[in-house]
Amino acid sequence: MTKSILEKNVDTYEEAHLFVAAVRVLAHQKGVAPALTDVCSLVGISSEAGHALCRSLEKRKIIETLSDPYSIRLCISDHLALENIPRGREEKDSLAKELEKFKEEKKKKEKSAAAIQAEIEQKKRDMLADIEAKFKKEMEKYKK
Repeated sequence: MTKSILEKNVDTYEEAHLFVAAVRVLAHQKGVAPALTDVCSLVGISSEAGHALCRSLEKRKIIETLSDPYSIRLCISDHLALENIPRGREEKDSLAKELEKFKEEKKKKEKSAAAIQAEIEQKKRDMLADIEAKFKKEMEKYKK
């Protein structure tokens, strides 16, 4: 099984070139603007990553999107703008850092939620133990 471009050490520049090349190949093969899902499957990335890359390329005016109710179709508008993309992994590194930060915050919230749940369970146990103790005292009164 081949690795996706996200699993390989591919920078933003190369990733954009691969994505645009996939759009060209599919447009040539099918004779129409390819769907985003088709491009993602050809390149080997998830549709979520494809949407993110598509938005990035659309913002740079490299591709245009044509939306219909069922799919998003892609057209190349300015392939020369690909050369303006900086080489290196700066953008992906910042994205990776943001993802790590999000995961850490999520773990903190999960720990906090677990601590609150444990505290609630302990209060329930204490309350039940208190009620049980009161019932035992009442039972002792009736036994005498």
